[in-house]
Amino acid sequence: SDSGPDKDTTVDMAERAADIQASATADWNPLGEIYVKRYSNYELDWGINLADYLVAMSPFAGPLALMPKQRQTSMKSEITIYTLAGKKISTITWEGGRVIELGWTLSENLVCVLEDGSMIIYDIFGQFLYSRIIQREIQTSRVQECKFFSYTDKDKVFGGFAVMTCNTEFYIIVDIDKGKDEVRIKKLAALPDASSKPGCWAPLCKESTSVIVTVEDRVYLLSHLDATLYEINCGKKSATCWMEVAVSLNGKAVALIDREGYMWAGTTDFKSSDTEFDLQLKQKVARVQMQWGEMDYFVLVIDRIMFVKGLGKHWCKYPMNGPCCLLAEVDGVRILTNTACEFIHRVSTKSLNVLRIGVMEPGALLNDAYKEYEGDESHKADEFVRFIKDKLSIAVSQCIEAAGEEFVPKVQKSLLKSANFGKGFLGSEIQPDLVNAFVETCRELRVLNSVRLSKIGIPITLRQYRRLSSGVFVDRLIYHGLYHLALEICEFLKIPPSEGTVKVLRNWALKKVQDKSMSDAEVAQKIKKKLKDANVVVSYGEIARAAMDAKRLTLAADLLRNEIFAQDQVPLLLEMDSDSTALEKAVESGDPKLIHQVLRQLKLKLTTERYYQMLHFRPVAAALYCKVLKETDQEQLLRLYRQESLFVESGCMYFAQSFTARDTDIRKQRLFDAQKEFRDAQDIFATKAIEEHAKLTTEVVKLGLKETATLSEAVIWCVKNRQPRQAEQLRKDFKMTDHQYWWAMIRGLCDIGDYAELDRFSKQKKPPIGFEAFAEVCITHDNYREAAKYIPKAALENKYHLYLRIQDYSKAADAAFQTRNIGGLDEVAIKAARTPEIVDLVRQMKAKLEGR
Repeated sequence: SDSGPDKDTTVDMAERAADIQASATADWNPLGEIYVKRYSNYELDWGINLADYLVAMSPFAGPLALMPKQRQTSMKSEITIYTLAGKKISTITWEGGRVIELGWTLSENLVCVLEDGSMIIYDIFGQFLYSRIIQREIQTSRVQECKFFSYTDKDKVFGGFAVMTCNTEFYIIVDIDKGKDEVRIKKLAALPDASSKPGCWAPLCKESTSVIVTVEDRVYLLSHLDATLYEINCGKKSATCWMEVAVSLNGKAVALIDREGYMWAGTTDFKSSDTEFDLQLKQKVARVQMQWGEMDYFVLVIDRIMFVKGLGKHWCKYPMNGPCCLLAEVDGVRILTNTACEFIHRVSTKSLNVLRIGVMEPGALLNDAYKEYEGDESHKADEFVRFIKDKLSIAVSQCIEAAGEEFVPKVQKSLLKSANFGKGFLGSEIQPDLVNAFVETCRELRVLNSVRLSKIGIPITLRQYRRLSSGVFVDRLIYHGLYHLALEICEFLKIPPSEGTVKVLRNWALKKVQDKSMSDAEVAQKIKKKLKDANVVVSYGEIARAAMDAKRLTLAADLLRNEIFAQDQVPLLLEMDSDSTALEKAVESGDPKLIHQVLRQLKLKLTTERYYQMLHFRPVAAALYCKVLKETDQEQLLRLYRQESLFVESGCMYFAQSFTARDTDIRKQRLFDAQKEFRDAQDIFATKAIEEHAKLTTEVVKLGLKETATLSEAVIWCVKNRQPRQAEQLRKDFKMTDHQYWWAMIRGLCDIGDYAELDRFSKQKKPPIGFEAFAEVCITHDNYREAAKYIPKAALENKYHLYLRIQDYSKAADAAFQTRNIGGLDEVAIKAARTPEIVDLVRQMKAKLEGR
C-alpha cells in the first residue's frame, strides 16, 4: 500500500533529471562538428538604448562604461559605470574634450582617449588616477580612431590600445596600469597608401603588437620597422573592399568582411584560408561588428541579425531586437543588448560527451546510470555501470569537466552528482587527481555561482576564472569593494592567509580609513575588532600610514600602538614626532640596524643636549651609539663619556689612543689624561698600572727601544746585549713574575746562541716553567742537539712529542711505550717507515701493550 507514493516520487525524479538535461542542451546550435550555445546571464531593466551610447565592456566579465554619444563632443557630460547585471557602480562628471573611445585595462581601470591626443585614467569608482599626453605628434594631428585590444595566449595576458591619427599614422600604447611615467608608446611604420582612406584596421598581438590595415582590397601589416603588403587569394571574382577586420585574442587568426557580405578567415600571415563564405546580402551594409570566439568560430552582427560562423560552411543566425555590442573573451563572445547580457560559447567536448542525446561516451552512460538510480531503476543503473566499468574514471572526469562548463546550478549539481555516483564504484582504485578535480570543481563552481548573482554582476566562466587564477580574482573583488565576499571566498578556497585573508583585511582597513562619516575612535575600534576577530597578523603600519596621509593623526597614533613589527612601527613614530616612543620601540625590538636608524634620524632632529639626555635613560641605545662613535668620531665619544661621568670608559679610550699616537708628546699627554680619568673614577689599580706603564716607557726609550716595547722585549734586549744586571733590575723594578722572566732569559740566550750560559742558567734552580721550555726554544732555533739535553729532564708525558720533534724516533717510541700511548707508537712507525729497526721495535712494543 506504500508503493504508490514511492513510485510517483521516483517518476518525478526521473522526469526532473530529463528536464535538466533537456534545458542544458536546448540552446545548442550545430556548426559542423562543433556546437555553440547562447546563454543569457542577466535580463537588464535599465531603460538604456545602446545606439545612443559609447559602450566599453571589460574582459573577464568586468564592468562596463557608457557615455552618451550626443554629449560626447560637448564640454559637459557623464560617464556611468555599471556591472554586467546593470547595477550602477559610479558616475563620472565629464568636463573635458571630445572622447574618441572608452576602454578598460586588465586591472579594470577606465581609459578615456580624447581627440586631442590625451588619455585620462579613472578607477572603477570614478576616482581620477592620472592623465597624460600620449604623444606630441598625436596632439598636433588629432586622434581619428582608437581601438582597445587584449592578448591572451597560454599564461600570457596583456592589453592596451592603438590609435589612428587624422593623417593616418598609427601608435600602440601599452603598460597603462603601471602608471603615468611607465606607459610605453610605439609609433608604427607609415602606411604606403597614406593618401587613401583605410577601409578598416585592427591591432594584432603576437610577440610584438602591430596593426592590420586594409585599403580597398589591399591588406597591410604595419610593424615598428616596416609595412608589409599581403595578397589574399579569395574566391570572389569582383574587387573586394574590406570594411571590417577581427583578430583572435591569441593573434593567430584573422577574419575580414566586405560591404557585400563576403567573408574570408585564415591565419594572420594570410598564407592559408580557413573559410570563405558569402552571406549574399541584398544590399550593402554600413556597419558590421565582428569578434572571434576562440579559434573555430566567430560572431558578427549585421542589421540586427547576429551570425555565428564556423570555419567550415556551417553557420547559424539569431534575430536581434535592437543594437548590441560584442566583446571577445578567452572562451567565447560576450553580447550586451538593450535588455540582456548574454554569452555565446562553444560547447566543450566534455559537455558533448555527457549531455548530447544518443551519445555512447562513458560520461553520458554514467549520467544515464545516475538518472536511472534516482528513478528507482537500480538494475538499469547497475547495467550502465557494468558496461563502462573499465572506463569509469574517464566517465567521472567527463562529468566533472562538463559541470564546470555549465551556468545553471541545477545542471551543475546534476552532473556533479553523477560524478560522485561514479566515484563510489571506483573504491580504493580511485586516483587522487580525480578526487582533487572533483573537490576543486565543486569549490570553484560555488564561488562562481556566488559572484554570478545579479547583485554582484560578475558572470565569469570557469575557464576565465582559471585563466585569471584565484589570487587575481580575489584582487578584483577587493577592487570592487566586495570585501566580505572576498573574505568568505578566501576562507572557502583555503587560500594562504598572506595571499588572501590578510590582503582582503588590509585593503578593507585602508578603505575604512578614508571614511570621513565616522570619528577616529569609531574607525579605530572597528578596524581593531575586525582584525582581532580574523585571527591573522595584519600590519597596522600600512593602515596607520594611510591615516596619516588622510590627515587623521589621532587615528594613526591609535592604530600604530597595535603594530607588533617594530620595523613598520618605528619609522611612522618618527614621522609623527614621537621620538621617545620610537627609540623605546626600537630598543625593545633588539634590532641593531633599526636602533641605528632611529639614532641617526634623532641626531639630525634634536639638539646635542636633548639627544644625550634621551640616551641617558636608555643604556642599550647608548651602547650602540658609543660603538658607532668609536668607529667614526672618537672625540664626540669622549665628550659623551665626560658628560655622562663615565671616567673608566674615557680613561680606557685615552690609554688606547696613547698606543696609536705617533708624536711622543701626544702619547705622554694621552697617558696623563688616562691616569687623571682613572683617578677621578677612584680606580686605584688602573691608576697604578698607567704609572708603571709610563715608567716602563721611559726605561725602554733609554734602552733605545720603541715606546711600545713590552717588559719581556726589554729583558730580551738586555740579555742579547750582555746586560744581565739591567735585566735583573727591570725584573725587580716592575715586579716581573718568574714565569715571564725565565721565558725572556731563555729566548734571549738562544737568540744570541749562548747555549753554555743557557746550560748554566738552567742549573741555578729548578725552572718554574719546566725543562720543556728550554727544549721548546732550542727546537724553535733548530738546535736539536741542545734540545736533547733538556728532554730527559722534562715530564714523562711531554717527552714523546719533544723526541718526535727532534726526530729521535727510538726515544720517542720508548716514551710512548712508557705512557702506554699506542697511537703515539703508530705515529712513530709512520714517520720512521724507512728505518726497519724502529718499525720492528714499535711492533714489539705494541704487542707487549696489547698483551700478545
